[in-house]
Amino acid sequence: MARFTLIISLAVLVFNVQVFGATWYIENFDKYKNGDIVGQDDWEIVMNQKTSQIQGKVKHGDVGKSVLVSEKTMVLRKFKGSNASTQYVSLFARKDDGPRPLMIYIGGDAVKWGAAAKIDIKEGGVITANKGNAAFPEVLKGKLGQWYHFRLVFDFKKKSYGFHVDGKKVVNGFGFRGEGGKGGVNPALGWFFFGWDHPEVLTAYIDDIEMGDGEGENAGLPKAVDQFG
Repeated sequence: MARFTLIISLAVLVFNVQVFGATWYIENFDKYKNGDIVGQDDWEIVMNQKTSQIQGKVKHGDVGKSVLVSEKTMVLRKFKGSNASTQYVSLFARKDDGPRPLMIYIGGDAVKWGAAAKIDIKEGGVITANKGNAAFPEVLKGKLGQWYHFRLVFDFKKKSYGFHVDGKKVVNGFGFRGEGGKGGVNPALGWFFFGWDHPEVLTAYIDDIEMGDGEGENAGLPKAVDQFG
């Protein structure tokens, strides 16, 4: 009986490492101080804009905080990441107001121009994604004031990515934005930034960011409750 219990325990341990060990960054902003995000946990200003704000009035879920993104704010977080050939980014995003887009850049080479992917939530809640560096097609007719779960899966061998919105695949095999241009090449995920660098009004929110190796199929899903307390 003791041997059987040991085998089960080892199996559970291996399973946990395989399932949960791939995540190397996760942030829900709940422990951040209200106010400027810049200066907290290595977030910094980018493109000579202003800082986004941490607040608790609007958040993903019933409790906690999120990042308020408004006009002329852009913030950046860099990572060491990993060298895995397949990596994912999961986050929740929402746009409430404004004629201009919430812009989200994700990459591993030159910041902004070297983005592997650029996702926008535009006027009326329309969601677009870059197809290489030449096109930014609409992938979903979203709505204002609604949270959306974005999951992007990057293939660093093929230099392409897939994009899921609320579990539905809306992009399959779009080429990296900055590849071969101003951005050089994207070897792996190295940074994440978002904002809007113009004076036109924007009210949008970012919450529950997760990054890791693999495709992240369970990222953004409710976490299992520990049955052992």
